Order: sequence, then C-alpha cells, then structure tokens
Amino acid sequence: MPYRLATVLLLCAVCHACIPPSGPAEDTAVTTDLADSLVQRVYDLQNHRAEDSLAAYLAHDRTDLRFLAARGLGSFPTLSDRTVDTLLSRLDDPAVAVRTQVAYALGQTGRPELAGALTAAFDRTGAYPDFDAAVLQATGRTGDLTRLEQLAGAATYTATDTVLQAGQRWGLYYGALRGVRTKRGDDLMLATVLDPGLPAEVRHPAAHYLYRIDFPVDTAAERRLRQQLRAEEDPVVAMGLIRSLGRTGLPPARVALLAYYESSEDWRTRVEVLRAFAGFEYAAVRESVVEALRDPHPLVARTATDYLIEHGTAADAPLYLQLAEDDLPPELRIELYRAANRHLSPFLTDYRDRIIANLQTTYAEDTDPYHRAAALRAMGEFPWMYRILAEHYRDTDSPVVRTAVAETLQSISEREDFEDFFRGSAGRVRTDLAELLRELIESGEAGPAYHAGLALATSPGAYRAAFPEVAWLDSALARLELPRQIETYREVLAARNTLAETQVPEPPATAAGAREIDWDRLADGPAPAARIRTGEGVIRIRLWPDVAPATVSSFLKLAKRGYYDGKVFHRVVPNFVAQGGGPRGDGFGSENFIVRTETPPLHWDRAGLVGMASAGKDTEGVQFFITHRPTPHLDGNYTIFGEVMEGQDVVDRLVPGSRILQITTE
Repeated sequence: MPYRLATVLLLCAVCHACIPPSGPAEDTAVTTDLADSLVQRVYDLQNHRAEDSLAAYLAHDRTDLRFLAARGLGSFPTLSDRTVDTLLSRLDDPAVAVRTQVAYALGQTGRPELAGALTAAFDRTGAYPDFDAAVLQATGRTGDLTRLEQLAGAATYTATDTVLQAGQRWGLYYGALRGVRTKRGDDLMLATVLDPGLPAEVRHPAAHYLYRIDFPVDTAAERRLRQQLRAEEDPVVAMGLIRSLGRTGLPPARVALLAYYESSEDWRTRVEVLRAFAGFEYAAVRESVVEALRDPHPLVARTATDYLIEHGTAADAPLYLQLAEDDLPPELRIELYRAANRHLSPFLTDYRDRIIANLQTTYAEDTDPYHRAAALRAMGEFPWMYRILAEHYRDTDSPVVRTAVAETLQSISEREDFEDFFRGSAGRVRTDLAELLRELIESGEAGPAYHAGLALATSPGAYRAAFPEVAWLDSALARLELPRQIETYREVLAARNTLAETQVPEPPATAAGAREIDWDRLADGPAPAARIRTGEGVIRIRLWPDVAPATVSSFLKLAKRGYYDGKVFHRVVPNFVAQGGGPRGDGFGSENFIVRTETPPLHWDRAGLVGMASAGKDTEGVQFFITHRPTPHLDGNYTIFGEVMEGQDVVDRLVPGSRILQITTE
C-alpha cells in the first residue's frame, strides 16, 4: 500500500530511539487451533490472570503463541512495569501480527509515558499499515494533548491509505473519550464526516466522534452539516450529523432535523433526532415530539416520552396528563403520567390527585412487574409519596418493584430542591429517609441495597448526623456475598467510607471464583451458535470462542442447563442495547462466579454484537446484551463474544420485560 505520512510522527520517533527501527517482519495472518494444548494453555493463563507466565510466552518461538500472549495481556485490568517492559521489547517482533497485538496491549494500559515509545515504533517504510494503525490507536489511548495534536496533524497523501486514515481517526476518538482533544482534531473529524468520497471505515470513527464529543461548530460548518444530512445515506454517519446539529441549537438545524425525521425509515436515526431536540427551545419542537408518541416503532415512541420527562414544562403538564389518558400502550401512558407528575405546578392539586389515583390504579391492576415499577417511579416524581413507596416496597416480593422503589427513594434523597420542596418538614423527611435507606441496606437485597448505598454516598453530609457510627454498615457488608453482589458491595462500602470519613479497602472479591474454560465444549467442530427464543421472535447468534473462550464456554454451559430459560431483558436503551439474563430481573446480582473480561482489539462497529454486562474489569457473570447500533465507546472495555446472524429485527423490538423463553445451542 502506498504510504507517505506527515513528518511529525517521524520527528517524534527520533526523540525516542530507545526502540530500534522495525526490521523485516512476517506479514502473515495468524491462525489458532483451539484443540492445540499449548493454545489452550495460553488462554488458560489469560483466564487465570497469570501475568508473569503469560508474558513469558512473548518470547516463544511459535508465532501464534506470542500473538495470543500479547493479545491476552490486552485484557488485563492492569499490568506490572516488568510486563510493560517485556511488551515494549516485542514492538519489533519478527511477526507483524504480534507487533500489532503488542501495540494494542500497551495502549490498553492508558499510560501516558508509553506514547513516545509507541510513536518511535511506528514503521517508517509503510509496509505494515495494520501495525501502524494499531500504533495510532494506542497513541490515542495514551497520549497527552501534545501527542494528540501531533496525531491530528498527521496526513496521508494518497486515498489508498485507508487503514492508516482509519487508525488516525480511531486514535483521535479514543483520545477525545479520555477528554484529550484539540481543535485540529475537531476540524479533521468534521472534514472527514463531510467528505462522502472517503470510505466508510474512515468516516465512521469520525461520525462517532461527532456523536459523542461536544465541540463548537460555527454557522458555516452547521450549514455544511445540514447539506450533508440531506444527502447522507449511511445511518452511522447520519447519527453523528444529527447529534452535532442538535448541539448547535440553531433554527435552520432544527428545520433540517425535522425534515430528516419525517423522511427517515431507520428507527434509530429517528430516535437520535428526538434526542437532538434537547438542544432547541421546547416550544419549537413540542409538536413534533407529541406526534412521535404515535411512531410505529415502540422505542421511538418511548424516546418521545423520555424527552417530555426531561424537558417538559409546567404549562404543558395538563397536556401530558391528557395524553396519558389517551389510547396509548401502557408503557407510554405511565411515562406520560410521570412527565405530568414531574412538571405539574404545586397549585394544581386536582390534577395531582388525578395523576396519583391513575398511577395507583395502574399499579393495582397491571400484573406486569415492569409496568408496576414504572408506575412507582412516576409516583415518586411527587416526593411526598415516599411513605407510600415504602409501603409498596414492604408489600411485594418482586425484585423489579422493590428495586424501583429504592431507586426512586434515592432520587428523592438527591433532589437539589430537597430543602425548598419539603420546607419546614425537611428535617423530619430526611430522618424518615435515613431509616428507610438503612432498612434497604440491611435487607441484603442487591438492587435495593445498591441504591440506598448510593444515596448515602452521594449525600453524606445529609445523613452523617443520623449515622454517627457505621458498625451497622460493616455488618451489612459482611453479609453481602462476593462476587455475586459485587456492585452492591462497592456502593455500600462507598457509603460506609464517606460517612465515616475513613477508607476501608475493597477486598479482592474477584480473585477467586473465575470460571474455567471448558475446552471440550469449544475445541471440536465449527464455531458454536445459539438460538434465543423470545416472545418477540427468534434471535440466532454466532459465538466467537477464539475471541472470548471463557465467556463462550460459560454462556454455553448456562444455556445447556436451562439457566436463561424464563429470564427477561430487563433493560432496553433505545438505539443502544437490549440487556438481560440476570437472576432477579432488575439488573442486579449474579451467580457465585465471575467470567474474566476478554477484550482483544475489536471494534464495537455494528449492530447485533453480543457482549457481557460488567461492573468493571473481571466482574462479568451471566448478564449479556445485544447492540442496536455501533457502540465503539465500549471498545477495549467490554467483552464481545458473538454476533447476530438472524433476528436483528427481533432485537430491535425488545422492551423491558421481554422474556427469554429458551436458549438452545447449535
């Protein structure tokens, strides 16, 4: 591939001559045989987090084992200085595939001091674009402002350097996610998105940059964004354009977004237009949002209710009540009641009584636990309902409902207007909430205790007088199970430490209990597949044992014994993910094991990727999710273990409470 890179990176290389220039390399693909005992050994060392033993394989004479060792180290939460030094020494490995994995693993550390060494390893001949692209991306993950400025200034002179251009854009994207970005980088990403002649693999990271990163756009650029949106056929690029136009707040941008919404057949871009409306005056978009409540796609309509909850007005609260009493699906009606309850003037007591009465009726008559939980969240928008919420918590054994009550009490506790709202009763209410939060924590129930711990940790000054000693929190922590309740443990521990103003460290909860890889399930035959039968239809996924053997092994084992049968998708974020598989149905708790994080250098670059939910590195368990769109902000942090082969339309129709009838393997 022809290659001529701007001299700025080469100048950096001169300054870091500690790593010799790359010698001739083997530019061949590496294949792995999961039936090979040494391949299994390397994967097992990765799974055991046996860092020193795995790093020793970086010097093995077999290319595939060096490749797997370097790739495996990219999944570790942290690496020792000794291992980092060993990786640095392999940046001139004879096999370019190994070099590429080494660059990725070094980038995964996020260490700023490694950016110079990575730049110095940049191949000057242009013979190995995949390696150089990995260096550019790793520089984005590690570099400081100066490095990112240099990265943005790099340029290729030929349109055929696609891999390098994409690597540069990914590097700038990763840097911006870390909060390290420059105007030169902003300008390059904007120009990239506005150039339809560039390949999709170059435009997409730039589009994700526009989607996630808030940077100034002048009126000239806004005009070009509008023009490009009218002609854009790539939905990934369109989503970046939509978000960037929304941030401008300019009337022409609003008109362009409305026109795009009306013509778009992709439900995901319609969701993004509704979200972009947050950048404009409410009155200017109100009619369009209300019309979107009738959108044929349920997740688009749900996004419209989300907008009204977050951005509605007191003047329109009676309208939301009227809409809630209209002929709409129950999940939309409940959210409209919530919008009305949040924004209603305190003087309209008749309306308030009507809202609360309708929500109480919904709670009593609707048997769907997710609808009932939503009704309680809607009640909680009027904070004086906190005692009624507590009664509902005590009167049900539904984890979904009990966790919703705890979440709502937390939101009441954290209200910025708490003192003004409760006025002379604020002290008494705070005392009542303190007792309730203690009750939730001492229950030992994962979801309620999590939200109660978070409430205490967020507002320690409000509760320190109620809890002058924290022995009860120490006792509650001792009763929580690790690693099954790791998320809850962390929040309760944070509450304990903030209230006591002392630091008790988190125990090594995930040091034991990591699931072994069942090689008998993985080593024979073609890559396995799974069939997820839901109430909305069937989803077939292809599993990736060579990418995430521990995760695939665990998933197959759980599916084989029917673990997922009857579980639900408890969390659906429109145009992001559908997540499910947990034991409680409320998103909390797991089983008494962990699955190690497995993050080789893959991009979350399309819809239908299947990943593991996580509370941080090496805390995965049983919950999984499936994407609605590319989600590259997850790159390097969340395990991908499969992809949808058939049934993405089913994934896109899932809502909270959609049931997993059965998962079978093929």
